[in-house]
Amino acid sequence: MKPRLAIVDDDTIFQFTTKVKIQKLGYTSDIHIFNDGEEIMNYIKSPDNSEPFDIILLDINMPIMDGWDFLEAYNSYLGNEESKIKIFMLSSSINPVDVNKAKSHSLVNDYIIKPIKDEDLSQIFSTNY
Repeated sequence: MKPRLAIVDDDTIFQFTTKVKIQKLGYTSDIHIFNDGEEIMNYIKSPDNSEPFDIILLDINMPIMDGWDFLEAYNSYLGNEESKIKIFMLSSSINPVDVNKAKSHSLVNDYIIKPIKDEDLSQIFSTNY
């Protein structure tokens, strides 16, 4: 079974190119796009959402609710439950503060520097599915 994926990023070009690349490489076609953390948080909380995501590609810098705020909201939503979603932070930032903060966060599986490469996707999908 192919994983359900969410791309959370306000850059429409990144959304499109990443979705096409993932589909072209055959990793999954079940890809959902969200423009900010609030949109995906509302989707996750929705009673109509019966199937959780397997992987979230989460940008750090977005309007309304950025990646850090989403992690905080999602962590609160989980309560004492463990997340079954693999979350990968994405950013063009190579700032060691961002990298270390992401890598040390309990909900984040890895930090990926944009643009996302085929090797990054291979690692994401091969280690999880």
